[in-house]
This record gives sequence, structure tokens and C-alpha cells, in this order.
Amino acid sequence: MKHLLFALLALLALAFQPLRAQEFDHEHKLWTSVLAKHVKADRFDYEALKKDRGALDAYLAQLKAATPAQLAGWTREQRYAFWINAYNANCIALVLGEYPVESIKDIGGWFTAVWDKRFIDMTALDPQGKGRKLSLTDIEHVILRPEFKDARVHAAINCASLSCPPLRAEAFVAARLDEQLDDSVRRWLADTTRNRFEPAKNRLQISAIFDWFKEDFEREGGVRPWIAKFAPPEHVEWLRSSAKLELATLDYSWKLNDVVKAK
Repeated sequence: MKHLLFALLALLALAFQPLRAQEFDHEHKLWTSVLAKHVKADRFDYEALKKDRGALDAYLAQLKAATPAQLAGWTREQRYAFWINAYNANCIALVLGEYPVESIKDIGGWFTAVWDKRFIDMTALDPQGKGRKLSLTDIEHVILRPEFKDARVHAAINCASLSCPPLRAEAFVAARLDEQLDDSVRRWLADTTRNRFEPAKNRLQISAIFDWFKEDFEREGGVRPWIAKFAPPEHVEWLRSSAKLELATLDYSWKLNDVVKAK
């Protein structure tokens, strides 16, 4: 009888313990499943995803369920990958809600730019601690850039536009984060629609991103040395040694990075 009583008390104690927060999937498998299916070269198939967005919505629910206590216990790489993926997934979700659109900028209002639109239902992680929905600005400029201080982030987040560095066909994951970030930067720089190396003209035409976020690249040695670090091998020596290299900024296309539809 005594042993039975102890057993019952133990069961009651377990029953009234708070439920342990569900472990977060740091492989981001659901997000990878969305990307693997819908990333087409440097474009994204919004139309196909809008017809079947179950995996995306399940992933957004996973992001929403993450708690401040969980994030506090994660490694830097886990937090970094989490926020990059959160930006990209929510940017896609925002476009889907208004699709078809010509540009993500069409989603903004008269008084609120699309980047400041508070639509991301992750209120527990509001960086201001006010319990508000987040914006893309919050994730990029209040969390990612100040907290992680890594200029490679500009090749990782995608603003759903043609001139943005393209989405990877997989989620960013902590175990391979440095490798993935380096690869994303190299692919971005090698893409002649987004950056152009012209040794014959002693000219380098670069994305406007290098101008908009110059301080991030200056913090890591400057725009030109940073580009030389990740540039195609055949251009590295020229970039490092040319005394009169001309830097020019390419026009930035905000047209939606949608797949080209057959006519």
C-alpha cells in the first residue's frame, strides 16, 4: 500500500509539471522541403506554392512556437540560421498572401513600406519586448545585422526581387552555416546579372547592396577586399592589385523573382 501511494504521488507530480517545450528542428526540414520543390534556378514558383502551402504554414507554426527561453539556450549558429530562415520564409508568405503581384514593394501602403509591415506572428520574440508582430525590418535591421555582425547575411536573405541574391534550394542549418554562407556569397558574386567583373575595362559593377549596407562591409575590411575574398578565382589578383579599379553600381530590379511562365 505504501509503495502504491508513493507511485500515485509521483504520477500526480508529473501530471502537474509544465509541459516541456517541443524541441525545435534545427535541420529546418519543412522549410527545406518547400525550397527544394519551389526554387527554380534563381527564381521561385509562387503560383505552385500558393496551391499547396501546407508545408510552409507548418514551418511558420514551428517558428511561431519558438520561445525566448529556447533561443537563449541555442548556439550562435542555431540562432543565426533560425533568423535567416525566418526572414526568407515570412517574405515568401507575405508575397503569397497578395499573389499575383509585380513587385513585393506593391504590397506596401501609402504610409508604411512593405519592410515595416507588422505581419510576422512571432510576438513572443519581439526584439522590443512589446509583444508585437514582427516586420522584415525587425528581423534584418534589429536582429540579424546588429546581433551577428556578418556581412554575408546580405547574400543569404532574399527580398523576393530579381536583383536580390537568390534563395538556396535548402534551409540554412547551424551544422553547415559557414559553408552555406560562403557558398551563397560566391554564387551571388559570380552571377553576372547581379555583379560583373570587367578586367579589360578595369571596372567592377556591383550590386546596390554594397552601397546600401556599406558600413557592414567596411567593418570587415572594405567593399573591395571583401569582394576579393569571395570572388571567382580568376579575378582575385586583379581585384587586389589594380590601382585604379572603377567601382560602379548596377541598377536594382524590384520585379518579383517569379518563375517565367510559359505563354
